[in-house]
Amino acid sequence: MNNLINKYRFTVKPVSLENSNALELARSIQVHPLTYQELPYDPEYSNYAGRLTLEKLSNVSPEEMYWKARREIIFRHTGEHPFEISGPDSLKFLQKIFPRDISKIAVGRCSYQFACYHDGGMITDGILLRIDKDKYWFAQADGDLFSWYKAHSKNLNVEINDPNVWVSQVQGPLSMKLLENLSNGFSENDWKYFDWKELQILDQKVIVSRSGFTNELGWEIYFRPENQTEKIGDYILEQGKKLGMALESL
Repeated sequence: MNNLINKYRFTVKPVSLENSNALELARSIQVHPLTYQELPYDPEYSNYAGRLTLEKLSNVSPEEMYWKARREIIFRHTGEHPFEISGPDSLKFLQKIFPRDISKIAVGRCSYQFACYHDGGMITDGILLRIDKDKYWFAQADGDLFSWYKAHSKNLNVEINDPNVWVSQVQGPLSMKLLENLSNGFSENDWKYFDWKELQILDQKVIVSRSGFTNELGWEIYFRPENQTEKIGDYILEQGKKLGMALESL
């Protein structure tokens, strides 16, 4: 590889359509519906499971970002890509995809899972939520898992769909305090790690799981098509700022 390449970091940058010429063959990658909250901070992104995921913002340094997550609270919009697996054979199908025993996951619970090739190499990982008896969501990290799903679904009564769900994370020691402020009647004592609940924020019912990437207290919110995502997202940011919350990347 040419040494010049090693002197650069390659990234995806948003480009304003104002006063610019459109490219005939350009195709935009899917972006989180709350991405507009990040645009004032010179964001940089990477391609992640067919979506853009945030890599860098100008509002905080990496060191400040670390301590925000450890001591206070952060808000992050992810590129996680949930797929829905449903049907009478959904459990049988998922037992073929993941090495851990899926039958142990009850409705209302989620579990960290990783998908492997037949020789043990990992395809991707993520969080598996059991939504109903025969319906699951797997919010995956980067990797082409959909093709692997299709290859293993032959002769099984199972459907694999993209439910158009987007995931944001609130992490840090103050995250549960914020959730109590957002959802009337909710208490941190109401759930355990890797539980998920349907909570009401404003006038919207949203799915929230007690999970996250920081090894701190935290939760993830799953925005469904029927949710007014901007309304909820702006409310979370507004209320979170009262606790010192900052938008962050990785």
